[in-house]
Amino acid sequence: MTIVSMKKLTDDMQSRASLLIDEAGLVPQATDRPLEAADLLFYISNTSMPVADFLKQHGLFMDYEGLHFDLAQFGAIRALADKVIAEREADNLNGVWRQYDLSSDEDIDNNGGYILSALASIEALYGSPS
Repeated sequence: MTIVSMKKLTDDMQSRASLLIDEAGLVPQATDRPLEAADLLFYISNTSMPVADFLKQHGLFMDYEGLHFDLAQFGAIRALADKVIAEREADNLNGVWRQYDLSSDEDIDNNGGYILSALASIEALYGSPS
């Protein structure tokens, strides 16, 4: 498991901002300032509590130490995000949507895609799972 402080995450994001925005799909939460850790953390934290618990069980969470992640677990996280997206596209909100308490318009618009953008951003900054 890797832990990156908020300061280091912000510095790393600012040094690779164009990569994160153009290739990873990260959208800054504000246009009047440089990228910062909060821009990425928004993508991880904007979800239901059951999804947040799933992410934490798979090593992706933030706390006072910083951003925690385990690149080796990204496959399991990506699989869940893909299921969320696929079920929404099929207009089936009874599988993982019900299991992970996803129901709001915000979940419909953002959940799976937000997680995939966060994973792509972390991989762009710190490497891909081996």
